[in-house]
Amino acid sequence: MDADRKKSDFSAISIGPHLAYTKFMESIGADTTQMRHHMTHQQSFVLKGANFLRSVRAIPAGYKYYVSESCFYYPVMARRFGRISGKIIDLCASPTYYYLLTNRIRGVGKRILTNLLRDVDGFLFEGKFVGDVVHKLGVDKPNGIVYTYVKPERFATLARRKPSLKSKNVSIIATNDAYYKGLDILLEAMEIVNVEDPEITLTVIPKNIDFVPLRHLMTENVKIDTDMMRALCYTSLYVHPARGDVFPASPLEAMLGGIPTIVSDNMGTREVVEAVNRDFVVSPDPKSVAEQILAYFSLNYAQKSKLSLKFRNAAKHYNEKEQVANFKTVLKRLLTEV
Repeated sequence: MDADRKKSDFSAISIGPHLAYTKFMESIGADTTQMRHHMTHQQSFVLKGANFLRSVRAIPAGYKYYVSESCFYYPVMARRFGRISGKIIDLCASPTYYYLLTNRIRGVGKRILTNLLRDVDGFLFEGKFVGDVVHKLGVDKPNGIVYTYVKPERFATLARRKPSLKSKNVSIIATNDAYYKGLDILLEAMEIVNVEDPEITLTVIPKNIDFVPLRHLMTENVKIDTDMMRALCYTSLYVHPARGDVFPASPLEAMLGGIPTIVSDNMGTREVVEAVNRDFVVSPDPKSVAEQILAYFSLNYAQKSKLSLKFRNAAKHYNEKEQVANFKTVLKRLLTEV
């Protein structure tokens, strides 16, 4: 074994990392490397280039497998430079692939990243949706499906909580990119909803959201609450009309709390929701979203209660134990194919 070779066969490369990725890597005993100088959209071209090279140089040598969390471009370039020789597996769990497909990442940047994506040896898709996106980008490599889960401490609390099904409040947990999450779609849908029923309100639970571009859509029926657990306590319906969200945990959290959940047909969590009730998967446009919100609030309490139980039971499978076990099983199979 080389002097600089670590104990594990796996090197975990991440920018975040997010909760599930951390636990997945711990479960296989991977050695972790966090990219301290990663590229961002806000950086200048020169700074992006400098950080790209710094991150490539930070990839450690001597591993059999490199499991990157949506930052495949760093180990791929390190291998092209001859610094590493291991197989590269990318766990797709970020908006990057959707941004490439829809030209939110465009020009030279898109050409470079798409070219590097083709050098990945295998993929772990966080849900089926992102797998479809990668295939549309023209990449077809060995792959498997894994899923995120609700944090254990939140899981226990939400699973015990009684939903407020008699309220007329809708909520959404919106983080980072309002366009990607479809927050503007929901705000426009609420204007349609309130023409029919002015008592229905919306609570936005924000994290790093810029409300300035949305100010013209913020009516008196739209409230902001930064306390997620408190906000979900008085919510009867959760709505997440994303334009392209990979597999967000927030709809799972709402479902686990017994809150019926509407999602768009252009996001990963649709596969969980449609298994409960296909009517709750809608097109990401204001009219479709508004129609389903009004359809839900036309139900009686007994009907809402039945839906509440079904949504909660579906979400219970997205716990740490089950999803870590699924990850290990899927990875073991994938390693025989790359």
